[in-house]
Amino acid sequence: MTGRIVPLGLLLVAGIYLWATLRIELDPWSADELVNARAMPLFCGILLALFATVMLFRGLTPTETGRRYKSLAMMAACIVGFAVLIPNAGLWPALALFLAASLKLLGERRPLVLTVAPLATALAGWTLIEVGLGVYIHPGAWWS
Repeated sequence: MTGRIVPLGLLLVAGIYLWATLRIELDPWSADELVNARAMPLFCGILLALFATVMLFRGLTPTETGRRYKSLAMMAACIVGFAVLIPNAGLWPALALFLAASLKLLGERRPLVLTVAPLATALAGWTLIEVGLGVYIHPGAWWS
């Protein structure tokens, strides 16, 4: 039974996420388009529901679930920290810190990888989104 708790929890999260996704209001001109504000969240929610369903039927052994709760809790803390940090530090610095913390949590020890990979990812995102597409993203309370 314990091998089914995590997949059931993920399935519950997927259901709530899909319900919230379907509540996203669309502009009249984008409601008829195939790709709109709901497309990516809907895809991610369906994918999460599919993976959780496969995990539910396959089942997890107790050793797989028991030793991963600490890592799961730490990753959840990183995600919450990322969400809390965005309004203050801005998206790109928060993303770099989130990626560095996640890499460290996943066992990466090389200092070059822990600094260059998150910074390069955040810089590439800033270049593509803000410079390339011209989309303004608020820099955060600490910088404005």
